[in-house]
Amino acid sequence: MKRIAILLLALILLGCAGQKAEKPNDILTKAERAVASADLDANATFELTLKSPKFTDYTRYDLRVVKLNNTTKIFFLNYSYKTTDSSLAEVHKKMKIALKNAWILDKNDAFYVYTPNLMYMKRKVCKYKPAESLPRYKFIPIITCLDLAKSFSFAKDVRLIEENNSCYVVAYKLHYPNIAFAETANVKVWISRTDYIPIKAEITANFGQTAITMITELKSYRTKGVKCDMSLNGLKVVERDW
Repeated sequence: MKRIAILLLALILLGCAGQKAEKPNDILTKAERAVASADLDANATFELTLKSPKFTDYTRYDLRVVKLNNTTKIFFLNYSYKTTDSSLAEVHKKMKIALKNAWILDKNDAFYVYTPNLMYMKRKVCKYKPAESLPRYKFIPIITCLDLAKSFSFAKDVRLIEENNSCYVVAYKLHYPNIAFAETANVKVWISRTDYIPIKAEITANFGQTAITMITELKSYRTKGVKCDMSLNGLKVVERDW
């Protein structure tokens, strides 16, 4: 019996030794391909924290993110904030009103913003050209895990910093102009070992004396039986040049 146990242990060790470790760049490449090819319906969050000597500001967006083929729709479910700055508090109040029942329809070359809680936008959507950097939506500073995956090819100094049964944790840097809010950002992303979908990311950077922290996360998601209305039927499109 002892000999059998030793033999089994040896086989396990040999099996482990024969496994090749994933290269971090390969993990990002597989994740980028997984996001591009998958349909997905996710409950997600995006959190933004700004800290400077003069103020601290925190925003949380609760989202539903749906991707079908090459089109993504982001539903705004809730908007919450905390701030020590009175002028930012006024901005938050307006954003909270504007984003009630709102959504973004992203068709890659253009995105459409629907804000039905604004009376002058009833039955209308605004059409914008997305930014080539992160964040891609003008006036709405959110980054989803799907957005981040599109920038993996620009990652620099890529490292695998952790690996467990459920995910890989990869760290890398993004530089301007691939990010719009700093010269350099440090990114840490959790990628599912099962299907290579990026499920969480932390982005940190500094703009002058302001420290920026962003956390984007898929709280849950499914890739089968995804359905969503991706049309603009019944809505008038208002084109914006900026």
